[in-house]
Amino acid sequence: MLVAIGSIGDSDKTSETSSSSNASTASVGDDSASAALPQVDGDRAGDAPAPAGSTVRDGKFEFQVLGVERGATQIDDAFAPEIAKGEFFIVKLRVTNIGDDARSFSASNQKLIVNGNEYEATSILGDNSWMEDINPGLGIETQAVFDIPPGAEPEAIECHDSMFSGGALLAL
Repeated sequence: MLVAIGSIGDSDKTSETSSSSNASTASVGDDSASAALPQVDGDRAGDAPAPAGSTVRDGKFEFQVLGVERGATQIDDAFAPEIAKGEFFIVKLRVTNIGDDARSFSASNQKLIVNGNEYEATSILGDNSWMEDINPGLGIETQAVFDIPPGAEPEAIECHDSMFSGGALLAL
């Protein structure tokens, strides 16, 4: 009899524990999912791109868009020509190290926003600065190349200090 009463009490505790752990998991899951994924649709603070021509900071880098080019369907790479699946969109950037130590900039960490979708930068080696160390207080002029659908109109570039940084949006 005591075992039966004890097991009833345990099942109440089990369902109580289960429901409270589900509730806490859901809220933690929701917070971590929104923090881990960059969002362009207004759900994160500061989601509006900075105006074209201005500078933004992410981590130890400051970024400024210097210009854009579009329409090329082939770019000469260090080894062989790179053929676009759509068309290449090139964003020319000024990247300045605002930190106290040398940092490596990688063009492949940058993302282009087109109709709310993120496009990864290609790893074309035609521009020697696709991955470059920048000493403190110095900057480089470089480019990030994206393969996008023909005629697509990019809204912004999401500039990243590293592949794990939060990013900062700059209008094009």
